[in-house]
Amino acid sequence: MKTLLAKVRLKPTRQRARSLASRCLVQSPATRGLDICHGDKTCSKRDDVALSRCLAVSVLVLVLAGGSATAQNTPITIRAGRLIDGAGGVSENVRITLDGSRIARVDRLRGAVTYDLSDLTVMPGWIDTHVHLTNHFDADGRNHSDPDETPEQAILYAVENAYRTLMAGFTTVQSLGSPRDLDLREAIARGSLPGPRILTSLRAVNTRTGTPENIRAFVRQLDADGADVVKIFASASIREGGAQVMTDEQLQAVCGEANRLGLRTVVHAYGTESLTATIEAGCGGIEHGNRYSDAVIDLMAERGTYLDPHLGLLWANYVDNKDRFLGRGNYTEEGFALMEEARVVGYETFRRTLAHGGVRIVYGTDAVAGAHGRNAEELIYRVRDGGQDPMDAIMSATSRAAESLGLADQIGAVRPGHQADLVAVAGNPLDDITSVRDVVFVMKGGVVYKNLAR
Repeated sequence: MKTLLAKVRLKPTRQRARSLASRCLVQSPATRGLDICHGDKTCSKRDDVALSRCLAVSVLVLVLAGGSATAQNTPITIRAGRLIDGAGGVSENVRITLDGSRIARVDRLRGAVTYDLSDLTVMPGWIDTHVHLTNHFDADGRNHSDPDETPEQAILYAVENAYRTLMAGFTTVQSLGSPRDLDLREAIARGSLPGPRILTSLRAVNTRTGTPENIRAFVRQLDADGADVVKIFASASIREGGAQVMTDEQLQAVCGEANRLGLRTVVHAYGTESLTATIEAGCGGIEHGNRYSDAVIDLMAERGTYLDPHLGLLWANYVDNKDRFLGRGNYTEEGFALMEEARVVGYETFRRTLAHGGVRIVYGTDAVAGAHGRNAEELIYRVRDGGQDPMDAIMSATSRAAESLGLADQIGAVRPGHQADLVAVAGNPLDDITSVRDVVFVMKGGVVYKNLAR
């Protein structure tokens, strides 16, 4: 992403902007940086009224303030009562000093700080490697199918989903993917909208993309259009059985061309046959997986293939919102039965994969309508029900996820030179993983978007 890590700072706002922002978005006198939803606890509520109010005021102040960047005269400092650094380390009573949008120092020096998070656990901003930001429920409350929806309405739903995701502690996401992600990605990178850093596939490759040569041309066009990653459907939907649908030759064409261009690849694949073909084609990552043999586990470990399994949130969201999905496309009673079967099998497969110890498991949720802003729930399912070690789960959503995105030198860890992406929670997720639900503080690129700590 050419504008992925743009530095965003606001100039001092006009008096009118200050007045409009008095409740939900205020200028921080200590830092002269942007502190969104600072001190207003209604800002963190997940109801639509609070979200719309916060988002509207946030965007309005950005516009009135000019949305341009200024340097910080005084370095921002943060006191972390506990720091989980994303790379496996834990420290107590840590001071983090920023230099603009990046971390300058991490030490234990005492003294006054800009943000005192002494009672909280601080981590790198979380990363969700599989979301669908444009997926939403229509005005009738049902899964999107409104043929009369305008592009403007569609992108506003995506803006809301991005905002919810950021407030939940996710500072970077990979959206797989819609052409509308492109403008949203750029607007957030410019600082025009509050939201997580976005990487996107724009479109997807599937069996209907055509011959191997057609597919290679399609991948070249994705690269020209600004895609960050290539999304591939090697298998059918799990609601249709999940069998392999792309040929081995098609998979070799798409992953071979993407590798030649330096584009990453992630593949929707279920079952031993699909995963084997995908890995042997040189594709970089598996989405879902769900059921496969021990030989596939060995192959993933040998080739260094990333695995993004979806254990709990995906299925729970469909069950919670069954009446909103049922009857749309392949969301049938039979499809729901197949999803329940996949949920049960998925846990057994996940435990076998964990026991191997050599597979690079990353964090993604496949968040669709109803799941945006609930992304951290998957951490709970993986630890509580899947048996994953809490530290390993956190690393899958920080440093390992960053590595899978090709951004290990920029995000995913609290260390000098990295982007100042931070999330703080009440409690200790290493002792109680459910504490990831209680997000108190969110910073992305040195900008505070949520602060309920004071």
